[in-house]
Amino acid sequence: MTVRALLALLDEIDRQGGPEAARHDRLRLHDEGAPAPMTAITADLPLPPLVTARPPAADEDPERLPVGRLLKWGDEHEDPDVQAQAAHARAALTGLRQRYTVDRVLTAITTEEQQLQARLAELRAEKEKLAPPKTRRKSPSYDAATVRAWARATGVDCPPRGRVPKRVLDAWCASLPTAAPGPS
Repeated sequence: MTVRALLALLDEIDRQGGPEAARHDRLRLHDEGAPAPMTAITADLPLPPLVTARPPAADEDPERLPVGRLLKWGDEHEDPDVQAQAAHARAALTGLRQRYTVDRVLTAITTEEQQLQARLAELRAEKEKLAPPKTRRKSPSYDAATVRAWARATGVDCPPRGRVPKRVLDAWCASLPTAAPGPS
């Protein structure tokens, strides 16, 4: 059997239901209704190129193909559109890689920041427990401007700013009638 005859036979099998029909013996290849063998008709025609269909290997499956290999294929392709797609994909991957790196660094910084804030809160609470209680100063029970005015009027030496000295307060309190409040 020639290659042409084999191709014609395969075409006829496909027209009649393919391998499934052959398995169930439903093919009529030599009956009157079937077309005549093509060997005599096609003897002088050139053979079409044979295409062997084979499933892609696991490493050729586009879904499993490494990105670098796919980009290399695109860069080396003869079609300028495919080359442009490879260039765009390479640029997009570069941008994604940069963003991925930045996002990972930001996540690490945020996590560390939260941990440091928690640790700082713990340290402040511990410091608060260990620190002696703060004593609050009582506000003076006198008006400093009044005491300074009295000191100027009576010739008592008193600084114009800051805290009024105790000796000046004692002298002022002694000059007041008995109901005057004393310094605290």
